Amino acid sequence: MANGISRRRALTGGLGLAAGTTLGGGLAGCSRIFGGSQDGGAVNTSGELVVGVNLELTGVGSTLGKLQEQALIIAASELNINGIPFGDRRLAVRAIVRDNGGNPENAAQISQDFIDNDKVSAILGGTTVETAMAMIAVSEKRKVPLLCLNSGEEITFPLPARKFTYKLGPNAADVGAMIARELVRQQISTVAVLASADGHGSAGANAVPRSLAAAGLQHVGTVRLPQSGRAFTDAAKQVVASKAKAAVVWALAPISAAAVAALRDAGFLGKIFVDAGAGADETLSGPNAAAMEGTYIIHPAVLGGAPTLATTPSGRAARDFIYRYIQQYGAFSGFAPYAADALNLVAFAARRGVNLEPQRLRGRLEAGAVEGITGAYAFQPISHGGLEPDALVLFTAKGGNWVRLL
Repeated sequence: MANGISRRRALTGGLGLAAGTTLGGGLAGCSRIFGGSQDGGAVNTSGELVVGVNLELTGVGSTLGKLQEQALIIAASELNINGIPFGDRRLAVRAIVRDNGGNPENAAQISQDFIDNDKVSAILGGTTVETAMAMIAVSEKRKVPLLCLNSGEEITFPLPARKFTYKLGPNAADVGAMIARELVRQQISTVAVLASADGHGSAGANAVPRSLAAAGLQHVGTVRLPQSGRAFTDAAKQVVASKAKAAVVWALAPISAAAVAALRDAGFLGKIFVDAGAGADETLSGPNAAAMEGTYIIHPAVLGGAPTLATTPSGRAARDFIYRYIQQYGAFSGFAPYAADALNLVAFAARRGVNLEPQRLRGRLEAGAVEGITGAYAFQPISHGGLEPDALVLFTAKGGNWVRLL
């Protein structure tokens, strides 16, 4: 009988990253393997649940991709303390992480390699819509569950073409609706949208105007940020010229903070809201931190840190994860738990059955609501994402911290 990872070893920085083979298809980089039945640990395990993790550790999306890798180390170590109950035995989790560099072609090739060579039961990843869409094309064709870590609208639609695809990020419509409710409460009636030029921005550019209309608010225009991600001055000036009393910035970190700074520099004096994609450390600690003061964000409650009162199993799990994350990395990021939730969802699906074959695992992912660190996920045959809306709350940036308001 082989052993799993010990929690103590993982949390003191001793969790090994085993260098694997060069990525397939001529891609540069190495695999990093977390866990597995040969790593040594506190409990005997028999067999492995092998999961491929396809992340943006460099290039576009790396600000968020690195957070996901850190969360995976913690989640894998926790699962491997006792292993995953599986019939009359227990499984160790082996997570194989590869860097797609924010490149969709690389992401597709890595997913293909996971399926052909590593024989994974599921794939996690895609913090950007663009890499996720490339991964979806592979996973759907090969019938392997894919748990995406972003909030793109097209990730789980149309559902007949997304039978094996699940989304963990909050739905844009839910975030937009909450922003609209807060604007009504503050009696702000004219709103502009400043959205990034990528798939994440498109989700907001589509969802926010619908939410504003449903709330009886006036949408005075949508401006898309340039592809370069740098020269935001002209876009910001267009928002100022619209005379909007509030602006919604919809972009992933660190672009979101740069866009807010551009609005401030252009003389925008109204209220500014950002979506959950801005919930990374760099937003309030990077070069544009001062501009973020007073900005609102709609984000899962976990952005506020460990719950003061953890009276439920999910609350205690969130508290323990945040404490471990701080111990390991020094500070907690609210965006981090998605990857941990994804790995735990796959493990939960495996625990429900006696077969790790990907198509069987897919069916067990759709067995109803499961509480995660970030909130509840209720995957069903008619709905593959994302996070349940009651997990979302309102924060404001104050003194370099996110302060919960609702």
